[in-house]
Amino acid sequence: MYLIESGQVKLYMSSAGGKDCVVAIYTTGDVFGESCFVGPKRFETAAAMIPTSVRRLARRDLLAEVLRSGTAEALIRHMASRIAERQTAIFDLVTIDSERRLAKVLLDVAEKLGAADGAFLVIDHRVSHEELSQIVGTTRPRITKFMQNFRREGLIDTTGRSIRVHRAKIVEYIERDRD
Repeated sequence: MYLIESGQVKLYMSSAGGKDCVVAIYTTGDVFGESCFVGPKRFETAAAMIPTSVRRLARRDLLAEVLRSGTAEALIRHMASRIAERQTAIFDLVTIDSERRLAKVLLDVAEKLGAADGAFLVIDHRVSHEELSQIVGTTRPRITKFMQNFRREGLIDTTGRSIRVHRAKIVEYIERDRD
């Protein structure tokens, strides 16, 4: 498993045909690599999004430390949390339209990577439309269209590579009924 000491990492999976799907974005203090408990074959690939420093801990060393320190409950809680994150992503993929999924992703990324600026959360790190399309499960052109709609509705503002997410407005948009 890996601990991010500084920086950002995106975790993605690739299909046999070479199509990528970003499954998560992690930042300083986050841990990833839980698939090491499945066996030697990795399902995901990690890529640094900005200069990043990680600390690696072999599975056997991690398990020995968990047993030594009596932190098995914390490890189980962490693993259950990751399972819940993946289940929520699958649920959203099946039950929510792609525009609303994008709004949820922008809010999640802004809360994780952003800095508060009044009513906005500012994402200064580059997150491309292609990466957003892989997370949301739609095409890059649709992401561009949705982002234009969000700008028009005042949910976001973009300046250069920065995305400013209006937290209250995007939460209201996500929770709004769309019958």
